[in-house]
Amino acid sequence: MKIMKNYADLLRIIDIVKAEIEMLEVDKEYWIGKNEHLPFSSIGADKYGLDVASQRTDRLNGRIVSLEEKLEHYQAIEKEIRENVEKLEGLEYKIAKLRFIDGMTYQEIADKLGYSYGYIRKVVSQGNKEVTPTLVKA
Repeated sequence: MKIMKNYADLLRIIDIVKAEIEMLEVDKEYWIGKNEHLPFSSIGADKYGLDVASQRTDRLNGRIVSLEEKLEHYQAIEKEIRENVEKLEGLEYKIAKLRFIDGMTYQEIADKLGYSYGYIRKVVSQGNKEVTPTLVKA
C-alpha cells in the first residue's frame, strides 16, 4: 500500500479511485447496455457475443466492488483524520488544519485568524523546528 505523505495525498487517492469507478461503469455499460430490463442489449454483446459480454461484465463488477471497498476505507480514514484534527487546540493546530485540510494559503490563514502573514510563518517555522523526524532503518 502506498504510504500517504499527507492529507492532500489522501484526497487525491480518493479522487483517483472515484474516477476509476466511473471509468469502469462506462466500460460496463458498453458490455451490458443501459436498459435494466434488457441486459446485454449492448454494443459489446452485439459485436462479441453474450458469452464474452457476460465474462467482461463479471470482471468489471468484481473490480468495481473492490474499488468501492477501497474507497470506503480511504473515506473512513479521511473522516477520522478530519474529526481528530477538529478536536485539537492551539494556534499551530488551527494553522495546520486550515493549511492542509481546508487548503488555504498562509496569507488566507493570517487574514482568517487575524494575525499577520509574518507571524503565521513564524509559528509554522517554530513548529517545524520542534518536530524533527528521525529515520530508523530496520
